[in-house]
Amino acid sequence: MLLVLNVLLTWWLSWAQEQESTGKCGPPPPIDNGDITTFPQLVYPPGSSVEYQCQSLYELRGNKKVTCTNGQWSKPPKCLDACVISEAEMEAHKIQLRWAYDRKYYSRTEDTVVFACKDGYRKISPEHAFRVTCREGKMEYPTCG
Repeated sequence: MLLVLNVLLTWWLSWAQEQESTGKCGPPPPIDNGDITTFPQLVYPPGSSVEYQCQSLYELRGNKKVTCTNGQWSKPPKCLDACVISEAEMEAHKIQLRWAYDRKYYSRTEDTVVFACKDGYRKISPEHAFRVTCREGKMEYPTCG
């Protein structure tokens, strides 16, 4: 078994070196929470490009297109996570969304969410903490008491 793995590894390394020396690329690099928009190939000629897309609620950051140059792919984009606004967290912090009509419970990266204290509660967190910016799936909840 070890001999088979050794042979496969040797073959793969020589194949990869050959592709690099001819300027060809292997499959484009995978990205978390995203995929390429076309069926993947084993080998791409120099100058080939592919595009990425993110899964639902994720936001693409960077160039959606990568290009094969001298056996290497250009830098792939990232798919940034959205923030899920938790009703349980809002209840625990005695807060609600600032505007009653605002029923959105997710927010994209860099979107701002404005909170207010629930009726009968006062702000414990500083005023600026009630305008919260989503940062790659994370947000800090202000507190009322």
